[in-house]
Amino acid sequence: MNANEPANSHQDLLEEGAAPRPTYAPAAMALGVMMLLWGIVTMWVMSAAGAGVMAWSLWTWINEISEA
Repeated sequence: MNANEPANSHQDLLEEGAAPRPTYAPAAMALGVMMLLWGIVTMWVMSAAGAGVMAWSLWTWINEISEA
């Protein structure tokens, strides 16, 4: 190991499985929040769809965290 190299390099973390898996749940949550807020201004159907997207993404996100 080189003196300038950190103790746990990125490759070491990936090999150990310490790095989290990529997920779309945070982006879906943000989309759901925006749809909910946009629906408040425009129409209630958009708010309902935004609430559904938020619920789905929260459920997905919690399941991915609990599996880790």
